[in-house]
Amino acid sequence: MNRKRVKGETVGAIMKNEFLAVPEHFTIDETIKHFRTASLEKVSKPSYIYVVDGNGHLVGVVQMRDLLSHAPGVRVNDIMLKNVVKVHAEMDQEEAVKYFIKHRFLAIPVVNNDQMLVGIITADEMVDIAELEAEDDIAKIVGTGVDEITSRSIPRIVRLRLPWLAVSIFSGLTCAFITGWFQYELRSVIALALFIPIVLGLSESIGTQSATIVVRNMALGKATFRDVRWLLQKEILVGIIVGLACGIFVGGIATMWQESSKLGAALAISMSASIMLSGAVGAFLPFIFRALGFDPALSSGPIVLATCDVITLLIYFKVSGFFLAG
Repeated sequence: MNRKRVKGETVGAIMKNEFLAVPEHFTIDETIKHFRTASLEKVSKPSYIYVVDGNGHLVGVVQMRDLLSHAPGVRVNDIMLKNVVKVHAEMDQEEAVKYFIKHRFLAIPVVNNDQMLVGIITADEMVDIAELEAEDDIAKIVGTGVDEITSRSIPRIVRLRLPWLAVSIFSGLTCAFITGWFQYELRSVIALALFIPIVLGLSESIGTQSATIVVRNMALGKATFRDVRWLLQKEILVGIIVGLACGIFVGGIATMWQESSKLGAALAISMSASIMLSGAVGAFLPFIFRALGFDPALSSGPIVLATCDVITLLIYFKVSGFFLAG
């Protein structure tokens, strides 16, 4: 299939209509004869022969090698696999990719509402779809759309980027207001401003890492709502360890550089807390987005960065204000 892929299409829109199917009463000899007379499109890459009843309902599947290992007079319904893994024509193509990842078949049959065989999707098709889904997730993580990869239209590229940049502007203004609320602390200890970039950078990194890992696991069908508790526990634990390591290191540098143990303690504790919370935010946001009906990949870009920035600044100034009071 050479046409352009479109994200969000159903299986029915991308399936192939060329497949081998025989009635369940056929013998192996009849099946082989049917195979020989089938069109080139149907036999170019034969993987399975599907078995249907008199009404066209899918009832089984026979692998090509089974035709060679049984007597010619054996009927296909005696050797077919009856529990057929299949997908519905209305299923989203992204869900179909998960079936291929789970079962690792060369092809999967497609049925309609009446369980009639209407087509197949092949592994080659799913590789293309998986690449498209991955491109789309990557584009959203960096704050744009998959269309920009191939678009030559400057106005369209601008329209794709501006909404995400607006999120960054909003979060930047919010952080500016938060900084304004803590002007007294900044005037009292100007060194606080020196460490804002590193505090924000670390929390943004851990938040983006957590969100990206969760979104990718979701795409592979390995992250469900049942996994929320475990993922949060994992990210909080990782955040505590990473936060303590980074906080102690930077806090020690600040103590020696500024000759202030209070500033060092403030940095160590605020960085540890903000990194831990940023990891939890990055792990939890994709589940919130999916529950609200949005693409979880949207939470991996500017939105998780904005959330982590606001949380980090609030923690940083609150903790610093506590240690530096008086």
